[in-house]
Amino acid sequence: SSMVGLVGLPHNVAYSLTKGAVRGFTEGLRAELIRTSIGVTTVFPGSINTNITQHARGAERDRLARMGKNRLAPIVMRPPAAVANGIVKGIERNKARVVVGPDAHMVSLITRFAPGRSGLIGRLTSRVAE
Repeated sequence: SSMVGLVGLPHNVAYSLTKGAVRGFTEGLRAELIRTSIGVTTVFPGSINTNITQHARGAERDRLARMGKNRLAPIVMRPPAAVANGIVKGIERNKARVVVGPDAHMVSLITRFAPGRSGLIGRLTSRVAE
């Protein structure tokens, strides 16, 4: 999935929809397979330091570029190898959920312990993306 599977974000509605669907699918599948030897892990990575803007077009490319230049980007973005390592460790431990990255952890905590405050995430993200 993605940290966006935990909470819908502005300017990412279609992406949020697909990641929420992946979350529902994997959590349901894990429940169905609980009495078998098959494990299912839902992965919620945060921001990953990739070249995603090189493949985006038009307004989307501009929005992603602004987000990448945000002063928090160097703090929250994780190298792909670090994200992969976190995911592999979680799968090896048969965890139901693997949350990787400081931004994903923040989103996970807010949605779990203060669900009424999840709108705050959307407002913050909207400011970064504009």
